[in-house]
Amino acid sequence: MKERLGARMLLTITLLTFLFQVCLSVQAVTSIHQDGYCAMRGQCGSKGFVQLNCPYNGPAVEPETERFRNMLVDTCGAKFADSKVCCDENQLVDLADQVKKAERIISACPACWANFLQFFCSFTCSPNQSSFVNVTRTQKSSSSGKDIVTQLDFWVGDGFGNDFYNSCKDIKFGSSNGYAMDFIGGGADNWHDMVSYMGKERPLLGSPFQIDFPPVENHVPRDGLVRYDEEGKHCNDTDTKYRCSCVDCEATCPTLPPTKGEQPKCYVGALRCWSFSMLMVYIVAALGIFTVAAMKNGWEPEWISKVTKRRWLQDNEDRGLYERVALADHEHETLLDPDHTPRKYWLNSVLQNWFFKLGLFCAHHPWVTILAGITGVTICSAGWARFRVERNPINLWVSPTSEALAQKNYFDEHFSPFYRTTQLFLIDESNNDGSSVISADHLQSLFKVESEIKNLKSEPNGYTLDDLCLKPTGDACIVQSVTGYWQGDIDNFDPDTYDTYLQECATQPSLCLPDFQQPLKPQMILGGYPKRDYLSAKAMIVTFVLNNYLDEEKIKMAEEWEKTLLAKVLQKLESRSEWENVRVSYSTESSLETELNESSNTDARTVIISYLVMFLYASLALGKISSLNPRRMLVDSKFSLGICGILIVVFSVMASVGIFSFTGKKITLIIAEVIPFLVLAVGVDNIFILCHEFERRKQIADIDETIEERAAKTLGKMGPSILLSSISETVAFGLGAVVTMPAVSSFAIVAALAVFIDFVLQATCFVSCMVLDAHRAESDRVDCIPCVQVAAPPAEEKEGILQTVTRKYYTPFVLNQNVRYGICIIFLGMFAFSLSLLPKLPLGLNQRIALPTDSYLVQYFNDLESYFDVGPPVYFVVKSSNLTQRDEQLKVCGRFSTCDQNSLANVLEQERKRPSISYIAEPTSNWLDDFLHWLSPDVGCCRFKKGRLTSSSHTGLSQEAPYYSILTKPLPPLCGDWDDEDDCKDCMPDWSVDMKTLPQGDQFMDYFNLWIKQLPNEDCPLGGKAAYADAVIPNEPAETIITSHFRTFHTPLRTQDDFIAAYASARRIAEGLSAEHGIEVFPYSLFYVFFEQYSYIVSMALQLLGLAIGSIFIVTSAILGSLRSGLIVMAIVTMILVNVVGIMTLWDVSLNAVSLVNLVICVGISVEFCCHVARAFSVGTGSRHERAVKSLIDVGSSVFSGITLTKFAGILVLAFTKSKIFEVYYFRMYLAIVVAGALHGLVLLPVVLSMIGGDGFELSSGFDEDGFAWGRSSGRHGRSLLVEDPDDEDQLIDDDGQALGTRRGN
Repeated sequence: MKERLGARMLLTITLLTFLFQVCLSVQAVTSIHQDGYCAMRGQCGSKGFVQLNCPYNGPAVEPETERFRNMLVDTCGAKFADSKVCCDENQLVDLADQVKKAERIISACPACWANFLQFFCSFTCSPNQSSFVNVTRTQKSSSSGKDIVTQLDFWVGDGFGNDFYNSCKDIKFGSSNGYAMDFIGGGADNWHDMVSYMGKERPLLGSPFQIDFPPVENHVPRDGLVRYDEEGKHCNDTDTKYRCSCVDCEATCPTLPPTKGEQPKCYVGALRCWSFSMLMVYIVAALGIFTVAAMKNGWEPEWISKVTKRRWLQDNEDRGLYERVALADHEHETLLDPDHTPRKYWLNSVLQNWFFKLGLFCAHHPWVTILAGITGVTICSAGWARFRVERNPINLWVSPTSEALAQKNYFDEHFSPFYRTTQLFLIDESNNDGSSVISADHLQSLFKVESEIKNLKSEPNGYTLDDLCLKPTGDACIVQSVTGYWQGDIDNFDPDTYDTYLQECATQPSLCLPDFQQPLKPQMILGGYPKRDYLSAKAMIVTFVLNNYLDEEKIKMAEEWEKTLLAKVLQKLESRSEWENVRVSYSTESSLETELNESSNTDARTVIISYLVMFLYASLALGKISSLNPRRMLVDSKFSLGICGILIVVFSVMASVGIFSFTGKKITLIIAEVIPFLVLAVGVDNIFILCHEFERRKQIADIDETIEERAAKTLGKMGPSILLSSISETVAFGLGAVVTMPAVSSFAIVAALAVFIDFVLQATCFVSCMVLDAHRAESDRVDCIPCVQVAAPPAEEKEGILQTVTRKYYTPFVLNQNVRYGICIIFLGMFAFSLSLLPKLPLGLNQRIALPTDSYLVQYFNDLESYFDVGPPVYFVVKSSNLTQRDEQLKVCGRFSTCDQNSLANVLEQERKRPSISYIAEPTSNWLDDFLHWLSPDVGCCRFKKGRLTSSSHTGLSQEAPYYSILTKPLPPLCGDWDDEDDCKDCMPDWSVDMKTLPQGDQFMDYFNLWIKQLPNEDCPLGGKAAYADAVIPNEPAETIITSHFRTFHTPLRTQDDFIAAYASARRIAEGLSAEHGIEVFPYSLFYVFFEQYSYIVSMALQLLGLAIGSIFIVTSAILGSLRSGLIVMAIVTMILVNVVGIMTLWDVSLNAVSLVNLVICVGISVEFCCHVARAFSVGTGSRHERAVKSLIDVGSSVFSGITLTKFAGILVLAFTKSKIFEVYYFRMYLAIVVAGALHGLVLLPVVLSMIGGDGFELSSGFDEDGFAWGRSSGRHGRSLLVEDPDDEDQLIDDDGQALGTRRGN
């Protein structure tokens, strides 16, 4: 045991001795750390192709030559004019060459450039180098045999480090919508990460040896070392020589005024102020109602009587279940006066008489009427010959006068339409912690897939990707993929080193340009990775960018290739063995339209089934079962009459669509799917009312009344009610035609026509059908087979089950005095709660909802949202501004000292810094700034060959360009990469940052044509062709700029609210720039044309629905002859509408064009729920309470069975649709409409009418003798209205004012 312990101790001592010796040897490389001493100097040999420095720990030396001294001052500044140095001339030459590359990127900010030079000049040549540099590793050079430095520590302090980083962090590299920090610091977000990236050993691409930067935390320099912490320059330096522009320095930017989105929202506690106010209003109103109810039940404090100066309760007797509301004295007198008749209303008399005559004619001439109706429908349906369906979403949802549409057309015509994209997501699904889709096998498989796609030929015409793709440099397609880091060539891929190479390329994309010469940002090709750990990405994203066209024939070429790609590659990709445990989702430009059409086909089947269910129910429900005898049932059936009613609905839709199509306009799918539903809702209700009234008159009519007279009196009595609903709906829908959105306006026109035609056919043809069916039943002929006559037992005239339940149970409960107040409080609470939800109503239409649930695009959109961390591009287009002139340039530039403080570039940069408000995420690609900086001698891009002129071709330029190359003055050719430096001269040696010497007018265009044709490269990254080839449209004859755009990117937009807010923000920015500078600026992005509607859809909805409700009030008041009743109906319709909107908010149904159409339908169906009850109330006799009871019993059951149950039958079918849009916008909304309409129309409306309803009027002669008379005491002639009370005794009065009996009471 002791031997083992001794051996371990000996081993430990030996190891420590070895480590100590190693440390001594390391320290010995730079043993002296003090001012005036070097850590390295000179070059002692190469490593690979790079010369490395010699370790040298001696004193600093004087420069050997005057040339060396001058070069040192020119490169590193005046502080080296008389100092010793720790570098030789060769080192300085290499340093100047290296920093020259960075100068082209960061020189736009003088402070950053000064700090950059200070940093590397001090590191390389400072006479005090050893005080902050410590060489930690050397090795023998294979070329010279001497020691060379391969690793060292550079001790940098927080002060200079922060100054350096802060001066450089905001510098933009506009052509790539990126930052200079991406190039010089790997996108670092602090100074230590920035310099660590600079010091990482990357021969030819970065540092020739490893430079380590000990962090400030927990690392204290010793042995004479100190941190290099001289003061750096600031980008907002008081010295204008170093001051940077707003675009590159946030500190120099003006402060933008706050927007509405930045204003604090109003809250009271946890509630928004609006919700709190609704709560307070409801509490006050509910207390008021409760107080009135309490007073009606005997509670009347003395102070209330004193304040109101009246006694609210005269006695406390129990008035029974049907207690009438308090009547004025004259109301008691007139009610009990047998000679009193209600007031006459001339319009009601005219309408009743007219409908009576119309009904009499149709009843006596049924076949003539039916034939005339069919003839009219046939004539109107002739327009079907021009029937066409509109499928273009722009023509459906975008107003022809839309500003966004005009701007889209302008952009398409001048810059070409927005490109087409085909995109793939390859997602790791191995479910292992830390797993990634990135592997050598997957990358090699991806190379093969891309090669297969590039070689794919479409069927049948054989188009390839090369024929269709976007080529910004003229010869290479844009394929945004991780394979682009290897230029899309598998031969460049090394499976052994791919991971290191990929991490470096993703960190600094400019070092690994694809063949189309634009940097590939990692967020565009990888997804699901933690911060900068690109090798752990869960998703690879591949995007093929295709040209888009205005020419339909060329669009068909692209669509053919896309369909072939789907069928032959994409749909089979996931099943391939090499993609095991990888999920593949994909989309092409034409996929969405194809899938939406497929969805429409699926929806069509669901809609047809829904209609058939409603048709079947309506046809069966019209009949009645008066006997269980099979023969009687065959006779009493009304199935054929129901079919006639349904055919009338179909004919009305056919006629309205025919008329609309005859005008040359296309039908929308909303019309095809919604109009029949709407007309069925309206039409079936009227059919039930006519049939039930016709049967009721059969029970109470005199024996000598013929079928024709009964039909005429039925139409005479109910016709005005049907007219009221039809005219209200026709006017309400017709007003929708003023809306500029084509889908909404066309729906409104067709709906108005269909409702009106349906009314005409019901008032004529259906009455004739009803008479024919009555004759059939009277002759005991079988329904549907009228030629067969059976010996059926006599019909038993009795009340239907629904009518019995309504009369005996439902009506007494709802109109009970105490229950009425409770109902008012409940519905008022529902109304207030719905109002409080209105501001929360979401806007938009998620395109995933419009797809079938099993569509492959659903998974694609999910992956797009989860893994694609790039927002859509947005272009700020400047129209009719001649940017060749200085005063116009100052309005848009940003990188010059004389640019307007609120120029386009400066404003967009400031907006980028508040992305939660502006939704702008990337620096703006400003072609004007890049072009003018391209002229700078410091950048070194624009250099002419000495002594030669040309006007047509230039060395190093692409010969293909979309721009005019006619130069007013011959210019020398540009120097190429291999031209000798001594043979070249600067284009503009007098270039200045104040723009005074920069070109204008013709000279501007001369240089512009050189720049726009130059490809970017490592030596000149500002070449204009790749980034700006389609960004500027010049005018050749006038030598001016017609229009140009400035590109940036939105933040990733995940929700509909994001898209809407992004559009609104872009509009705000553009309008502000236009107003301030007097130039026309507008924003354009692909989605703007569809989201413009949300900037005005709320006001449009309020206008449309307000006009509809207002028209209902006018029509209702006119036909009912009472402003009060009209107001009540309008209020109930409004409450239904508000409740439906509240349900939409709770049920996540957004406001958009589809739901707006449904809200218009809501108004129409709400009228149906209300107007029949309201008119029955108006023509009734007795007190308000009695008239409310009569109206609810008479037409309530018809409304319930005609609308509510019919719609429920159809709506339930919609719940099983595969289409999410039908489930959300039809099933949910229609269910809400029917439930809210039924509750308000059949519960709240009778209650309100019984309490504050308007005055009634008498029916015309011929109708009033039995119009609503249930007061007859015996037989089938009527039933007593009031429940008997043995302790009370009142006269019961029939509608003719005759005493029928007494009621006993107290």
